[in-house]
Amino acid sequence: MKLTYTKLLVENKKFILENVSQAKQYLSSGKLSDKELETLINIDPSPTRKFVGWMAKQWIGKTVTDIDDLRNTIEEYNVFLNKGKAKTKDINAFRSFADLKKEVNTINQSGEGISVKDLESDYDTVIDNSDLLIMSPHTHEASRKLGLSYFSFRDCEGGGKDSAWCTTYKAPDHFNDYYYTHNVTFYYVRVKSPQMIEQLKQAFPKKYKAMEVVALAVLDNGTIDGYDGLDKQISKKEIDTFTNIIGIS
Repeated sequence: MKLTYTKLLVENKKFILENVSQAKQYLSSGKLSDKELETLINIDPSPTRKFVGWMAKQWIGKTVTDIDDLRNTIEEYNVFLNKGKAKTKDINAFRSFADLKKEVNTINQSGEGISVKDLESDYDTVIDNSDLLIMSPHTHEASRKLGLSYFSFRDCEGGGKDSAWCTTYKAPDHFNDYYYTHNVTFYYVRVKSPQMIEQLKQAFPKKYKAMEVVALAVLDNGTIDGYDGLDKQISKKEIDTFTNIIGIS
C-alpha cells in the first residue's frame, strides 16, 4: 500500500483556509486582533480548524470571555462529536457559548461522557498487515496505550518493555502541546516484514533494530520529523530512506 502524505496535507490545508476565512473577516473589519485570531486557531482541536469561525463569532459577541473555559469546552465537544455522543452535530447550530456548554454539561452529567477507555481507543489504524502496523493517536491516553503495547521497544529494569517517546509518558503535557497547540499529527510505525527489516539492516547497519519502531511527526508546515524506538531523532535523509523502504512517499 502506498500512502501519500502530500495529498492529505494539501486537502487539510484547503479545509483549514476555508474554515478560518470567517474569522479573518472579523480580523479585517477590526473586530478581532491578530493575537486573538492566533489564539482561537491554536485552541481549535479539530485538524481542519472547523470551529474557528464559530468561536470568533462568540468571542467578538462576548458570549464567552474566558479563553480557558472556551478551550476546555470546545475540546470536550470535539471528543463527544467524534464519539457520536453529541446531540448537535453542527457547531453553528449553537446560538451562544452558553448553549454549547449546556449540551456538554448535559452529556457529562448523564454519565454518557467520555471515559478513559474511550480516550484510549481514540486512534486510527492506518495499516495493519503482515508488513507494517501504522497507527495515529488523537489523544494522550491513546498515545500512551499504543506506546506501551503495540509500539513498546525500550527494555525496562526487571524485564518487560516500554516506550521511550515523550508523547507516551504518563504526563500528558508533551503530547497535548504537540497535538493541540502545534497541530502535529503522529504516525507510530512498527515494521514486521522480514524483508523490510533486512532492508533496514542494510540501510542502518548500526541502529537497524531501533528503526523497527519509529514515530513520524507530520508538522503543520508539511515537514516530517522522525524518532526511532530509543527516541533518537532521525535526520531528513534517514526519514526519506525509511519511508521509501516501508512504501510511504
